[in-house]
Amino acid sequence: MAQPAYDFSLFDVYDYGTAAPARKPEYQPEEPISFPFEEKKQSTAKNTYSNKANNSAVASALRIAGVLAVVVFVFSFIFAAMSLNSTLDKKVKMIASIEKEISVAQSENVRLNSELEGMISFDKLKDYAENTLGMVLLEDYKITFFESNEENEVVLSGGKSYDSGIFG
Repeated sequence: MAQPAYDFSLFDVYDYGTAAPARKPEYQPEEPISFPFEEKKQSTAKNTYSNKANNSAVASALRIAGVLAVVVFVFSFIFAAMSLNSTLDKKVKMIASIEKEISVAQSENVRLNSELEGMISFDKLKDYAENTLGMVLLEDYKITFFESNEENEVVLSGGKSYDSGIFG
C-alpha cells in the first residue's frame, strides 16, 4: 500500500503535558484600590452566596425578559403580515370585480356597435329609400351630364334675390 502524499497526523492535537512541576504562585493578589468616599463591604461566605444567588436570579430574569421580547416581536410581525395579507386579498377581489365590469362593458360596446352597423348598412338604407320614401336607384344609362360655358348663376323662385355675401 502506498503512503499518502501528505501526513495529516501532524495536525492532530495531543496534550503531551509539561515536564515542569506545578507550583503555586508565591505572591498574594493585591486588594483593589478603594476610594475614600466608597464604603468598604465586608465579604463573608454568606454574602458571597447571596450575591451569586441574586446575580443568577437577575440573569435568569433578563433571559426571560429577552425571550418574551423576542416572542412579542415575532407575534407582532406575524400579526402585521396577516393584516397586510387580508388587505391585499380585499384589493385583489376589488380589482377582479372591476375587471369583470370592464369586460361586461366592452362586450356591451361590441354588441351596440354591431347593432349600429346593422342599422346603417347599405342594404337597409336602400330598402328604406325604396319602400318608405319611394325612391329608385338610377342606373348608369339613365344618368345624363351636361356642360355649360356660361357662368354659374342662382335662380330663385318667387322673384327673390340672392346676395353672394357682404359685397354682393
